Amino acid sequence: MGTTWIVEKGNTLWKIGIFVEGNLLSRLAFEEFTAEAIPPGKPSEIMLTGSGSWTDHEEASLFDLCSGNIIIFKHGDDHPLVTEIEKPNSLGADRIANSFAVQKGIEDYMRINPAWLVVDVGTCITADLIVEGIHLGGMISPGIDSRLKSMNEDTDALPKLEYTGNYKITGESKGVNTEDAMMKGAADGIVSEIIGRWTTLKQEYPSLGVILTGGGSSNLELGPVAPKFADSNLTLKGYYALLQTIKSV
Repeated sequence: MGTTWIVEKGNTLWKIGIFVEGNLLSRLAFEEFTAEAIPPGKPSEIMLTGSGSWTDHEEASLFDLCSGNIIIFKHGDDHPLVTEIEKPNSLGADRIANSFAVQKGIEDYMRINPAWLVVDVGTCITADLIVEGIHLGGMISPGIDSRLKSMNEDTDALPKLEYTGNYKITGESKGVNTEDAMMKGAADGIVSEIIGRWTTLKQEYPSLGVILTGGGSSNLELGPVAPKFADSNLTLKGYYALLQTIKSV
């Protein structure tokens, strides 16, 4: 088994996870697909995937890099995730990867606990429920930047703000000025939303825990939620597990 690159195109960033013998050795992220951004070396295989879109030129560049040993996995493709949703092929690629990572026993999550809410904090907030190894469905809501942008563009008086990621998001709801109130509503509101969903679902699934992933998850503090784990590489690990299953079919 050689070197595998998982090349993920998200809504805002490219990410590359470099796996050797099944282990994630390194990852990098960049905004623009350029020769300078691509890491050195020639992988033995590449999986090109993600919730975003890419050009024919970008795909061809990766094809040449691995001498044609490339697998494309995109929205709408068939997948091995065991799910009870009405249209399995309508799931986003990143949601499939996150859920499949848990379903396949990555990091022994299913051995530790039978019920998980997998929350990915990015351009959108996705939350997927996996119970006893079965994906039961999930939720999608706007991410922090989308919430801030909407408040600015859909009103006359509210200013344009950007979340800089320089403070912990705890769910506190008391802003002391307009800008602070907007940030509390957008950023801290996400924590309240996650805790609220966990609290509601916990009534039906008493052992329910939360797994956080995504670039915006590192500053989230979920207070009473337990058990809880954070794994910023969960999506890449899920794509790698998907690749192995797809190749074995």
